[in-house]
Amino acid sequence: MSTKRSSTKVNYWAAILRAVPLAGIFYGILATAGNLLTYVIFGGYTNFAQKVITGLQLFLLWLIVSSAVRTLHLLAKDIPVLILWLAGGLTAIVSVLLAPIIMNLFYQMGLEVGPTIAEASKLRFFLALGLVFSLIAIIHVRVRNKALGGTLEWVIVLGLGVVFYVYYLK
Repeated sequence: MSTKRSSTKVNYWAAILRAVPLAGIFYGILATAGNLLTYVIFGGYTNFAQKVITGLQLFLLWLIVSSAVRTLHLLAKDIPVLILWLAGGLTAIVSVLLAPIIMNLFYQMGLEVGPTIAEASKLRFFLALGLVFSLIAIIHVRVRNKALGGTLEWVIVLGLGVVFYVYYLK
């Protein structure tokens, strides 16, 4: 019986090792495409365009982290919640680290790809949000009771709002 258990661990670790880098690469490509599209629409990287890019990158991060968590849940249904949550956070940090590399590749090809998120403060911010996005995605895939799931999501969102209010507005 312990052999089956260890093979299961190998399965979900293998799934994590495949899904996380692929999600990071996909995020980098989507973020670069978003930057290029924003450049075309706004005719440059104005202050407003940079805010749009930040919003777009946050949306894409939510999309990628949620997709990675759902994919890992489907690939390895017995993956522990803590490891699934940390895999979502790892997806966020790998995505944020790979995006500037991918943008640099496009820049080397002569495309104006705009601002990246390779600053330490932005990395921490995106990691924290990635962990929150991961937790919300886990609620969607693991909590069967819709009312409880909705309540847990609201508690997380409201708690995050309180943290932002206390931290940034104080």
